[in-house]
Amino acid sequence: MRTLAAAATIATALVVGAGAPLQAAPWCAWFTGYSYSNDCGYYTLAQCVATIRGVGGYCAPNVYAQPLPYPPGPYRKRHPRRYD
Repeated sequence: MRTLAAAATIATALVVGAGAPLQAAPWCAWFTGYSYSNDCGYYTLAQCVATIRGVGGYCAPNVYAQPLPYPPGPYRKRHPRRYD
């Protein structure tokens, strides 16, 4: 009975976790003050500006939100050199 419950729990977790891939938010709020911190959780510039207004700081594009312009190349294993 415990095995069945454990299997059902694992199956449910896999189904729920198999949603759409995560995407980084495209805007970051950089707060100025004593602790120069940031929050990169804004999907529109308006959301970011509304957060910054009143507390000080600025909004900037998230550099990690952009996908690579091309897929990385395959790893090539180099053959060892022979010194004969």
